[in-house]
Order: sequence, then C-alpha cells, then structure tokens
Amino acid sequence: MDKKEKLLTISIAAYHVEKYLAKCLESFAYRDLEEELEVLVINDGSGDAINAIAMEYVTKYPKIFHLIDKKNGGHGSTVNRGIKEANGRFFKTVDGDDLVAKEGLYHLIDLLKRTDADVVVSDYETFDDRTGQTLERIVMSPKECISGNSYVWSDVCQKQYFVMHSITYRTSLLKENPISFSEHCFYVDAQYCLFPVPWIRKAAFLKETVYRYRLGMTTQSMDICNMQKNCAQHEKVLDSLLKCYRSYEAIVDTAAKAYMQKGCAKFFVSQIKIYLSFCPDKERKQQIVKLDQKLKKEFPAIYDAVANKSVRLLRKCHYHIYTIASIACRRAYGLKGVHYDKKSDL
Repeated sequence: MDKKEKLLTISIAAYHVEKYLAKCLESFAYRDLEEELEVLVINDGSGDAINAIAMEYVTKYPKIFHLIDKKNGGHGSTVNRGIKEANGRFFKTVDGDDLVAKEGLYHLIDLLKRTDADVVVSDYETFDDRTGQTLERIVMSPKECISGNSYVWSDVCQKQYFVMHSITYRTSLLKENPISFSEHCFYVDAQYCLFPVPWIRKAAFLKETVYRYRLGMTTQSMDICNMQKNCAQHEKVLDSLLKCYRSYEAIVDTAAKAYMQKGCAKFFVSQIKIYLSFCPDKERKQQIVKLDQKLKKEFPAIYDAVANKSVRLLRKCHYHIYTIASIACRRAYGLKGVHYDKKSDL
C-alpha cells in the first residue's frame, strides 16, 4: 500500500454488496483527486466477487484505491481496520451500498485542506434503492453556522445531534485515543458518533450534500424486522454507550456531557421502540419497565434527556398504556398479527 500521506481516507465496508459496490467506488474515481484521496475497500469476509470488483478500481486507479481482504468481523471491525490503515489526515466511513455526491466530495476536499477542526459535519441525503431518486436532504449544519468556518465544539454541539453519514473525523483523534468499535455487531454507527466526543475541540460545517444513503432494501439493519432479530445486539450497543458516558462524564465539559446524554437518550428510545414493535405481552412490558427504571436510577441525566413524547407518555401513565402503545407502534411499522396478553397492562 502507498504510505504517502493523503488528505482524506475513505473506509468502505464491503460485505455482500456486489450489486452496489461498483457504483459506490465510481463515486470516488477521479484522477484529479489522486494526491488527496485514499479509498480503502475492506472486504469483510464476503468472498471473491467483492475482491474482483475492487481490483478493477485498484488496477485503474492505484493511487486512490486499495483492497483489504479480511475475515468477517462485522461493520465495527471494518471501521477499526480502516482507522488502523488510514494514511489520510481525515477519515470518513462509507457503506459499500451507498455513495457520495461528486460536487459535495470536491467541496469537502477543499474544506479539509484549510480547516483546523477535529470533526467536519456535512449534509447528506437519502435516495430510493429502486428508482435512484432523492428522497430527502437532511441538513446537519446549524442555521447560524457559516459553511466552511470552524467553531468551538462546546458552542455548537447542543444545536444538533450529528449522525454517522454526516461526520468526517481528524484521523489522529481516532488513532491516538482509546476508541474502538464493537465487532460482530450491528448499530456501531451510534458508537462512531459518540465515542470520539470527549476529544473533540473544534467543529466545522459544510452546507453541501456529501453522503448519499440508500433506502428501501429489506436487508438493512434498520428495517424493523431486522431490528427485532438483532435486538440483543442493539442492547449491547446501548450498554456500551452508557459505559462510555459513565467513563467520561466527570471530565468532559457541560456542553459535551449534554451532547452525550442526548445521544444515549436517542439510542435508548430506539431500544424502547424495538420492544414495542413485538406483539405485546406481560414479559415484554416488564422488559421496558426494567430498562427504564435502571436508566432512571443509574443515569438520571440521560433519563431526563429523553425527549420522545411517546416514551414520556408511557412514563407519565406508569406504563398502563403499554398495550395501546405497542399496537400503535406495530401499525406504524406495518406489522400484522397483534395477539397479546389481556393482563399485560395491569
């Protein structure tokens, strides 16, 4: 691998994305970016087809693309490996079934050349898997922040919660601090957003769409049926976020602490929604009550940071409307077959 320092490393998690990988890689294939851009295609144990697609780009653009073929370890393992191998001053992760917008990529490169920020936050958009049409642009930059400018993290972090698709980190922040993401596990994007927070000092914003996130695939981990199937992994990640908060709450400033509280609270709400999406029964209700009471006892600030109206209403009603909430949740997700224990709300 070319060890020359680049400006930006893109780490691409490639696991059984043969159908989409070429389009993903094509969105980085620009010869005039050879000096600035490094793209690591990390085959997470999904076989020769991924390698064959990646090698086409390695052969054609050897200064940009590099293939890393490894045993399966899950999304977190690809990010960990990408950070370890990165030669760029900045680091961004992209899923192999997504892509980036050309104009946004060039604007990001331009900003990275001159920023002193530890994290750069850009807008992103979703698009339909079937039609390719843009569905929604998600604005991540606070209205009052000027595109391209750097800001003290504590002054801006409470204005918005930033998601994985919007984030580009300074690589040294990831390499030089005790940051590692769970392997053999989904939902590590929540860790990616939260674990580096204690070391962020400055943030810059780019009011351009960079990341394009594909929606509509039944294989996505955020599909509710898959979230039910992977419920234990979601619980594992929630536990890791709470442990991270506990480890650093005493040393981070008030603004960063509030940001971490918000991130943990959002993921906690996601966990409650998974529980509610199952057919209602007494055991599932007890699971919700137990988790919520644990949060209140051990992490009162995160408990108070929960802003979701449905969860707050459940609490206000002492969970007596659990069955109604579960049925409403299942209907919202388009799930059928509501059979429940009539005593579950007692």
